[in-house]
Amino acid sequence: MGDCEVCGSVKVGTRKVMKGRSSIEACQKCMERMGISAPESPGTQQTTKPAPNRRTSSGGFGGSGRKGKDIMVRRSEELRSDFANAIRQSREDKGWDQRELAKRMAERVNIIQHTEGGKRPTDSVIKKFERILDLKLMIERTSEQETVVRRTSDRPMTLEDLYEQAKKEMRGD
Repeated sequence: MGDCEVCGSVKVGTRKVMKGRSSIEACQKCMERMGISAPESPGTQQTTKPAPNRRTSSGGFGGSGRKGKDIMVRRSEELRSDFANAIRQSREDKGWDQRELAKRMAERVNIIQHTEGGKRPTDSVIKKFERILDLKLMIERTSEQETVVRRTSDRPMTLEDLYEQAKKEMRGD
């Protein structure tokens, strides 16, 4: 997951594309809006007939010939919004302090502190929390939406901001 340099969306799937002579990281929505397609990498062309005894990225034989997974495909699950409170409550219900939970998870205490403070842990740590606390943290995604970030003073100007500013200047706004 990355940040789109065009619209400023954060933590979205992006691809490196060429616009003119510049290389930019853009989300799928912006690539469609600008009429840019993602560049084909060597070895990603679809084959019509799979080579015998050739393993694919899915572990089987034959198939599309693509390596790895497509990072633009969204996951079907997401971390629930109240994960920090749920972890804290479950830990307290078991009568454990943060040090005891960290010991049982084989993690550092500051990982527990940061997570209970609202910082998103890594996927592997989320799985440990779910297993050790017998808790469901990953829930089904309810909607397919992107987070759109608007221009604020604490965020640098994006290409979309510059584009919108230029459009306003041309109209005489």
